[in-house]
Amino acid sequence: MKNLVRNMIGSAALIASISANATVDTYGDLLAGSYQPSEPFATMTYTNIGNVYSFTLSAFDLDAIFTDGSFIGAIAVDAASQPIISNVVGDTVVSVADGGGPTGIFDFRFDMTGPQQNRLTANETVSWDATFSQATTLTSDSFALHVQGLTTEQGGSAWYTATPVPEPETYAMMLVGLGMLGFTAKRKNNS
Repeated sequence: MKNLVRNMIGSAALIASISANATVDTYGDLLAGSYQPSEPFATMTYTNIGNVYSFTLSAFDLDAIFTDGSFIGAIAVDAASQPIISNVVGDTVVSVADGGGPTGIFDFRFDMTGPQQNRLTANETVSWDATFSQATTLTSDSFALHVQGLTTEQGGSAWYTATPVPEPETYAMMLVGLGMLGFTAKRKNNS
């Protein structure tokens, strides 16, 4: 019994520590446009220390999910100030551009098209750091991804937000609950 409780506490602590270090958003919910893909098409992981955020954006097989030649061209960001971009590594460029995205809530965007028309295409990844001039809190609601190169039937382009996922604390509570059910069942069988 002590091992079971110890394992449940350890699992909950691990989940809580992971959630404190990184946020992972999965994108696929239509915000503006006309085409809703049948599955998520990208993930973005971000961490922050003070006013510096580190991002990694990974596209899935955009050609299969949307159409050949589709790409992620920008990320609209809802934040009070624009950051300075550094340490870009990966399959495209990242810069800051004025103008956000749809709905009027976004303040600027991370542009991924660049002067050479670099683009984040199928199965590519890019990482970068964004240093804000002041402490900034970013959440899943702070971003919208712009997918371009869609067919005319798909509307040409569309904006997507993160698909809601339960918070890590929800998973921790679920694990604790499952552990308690297992403990109760084991105790009942031993009676």
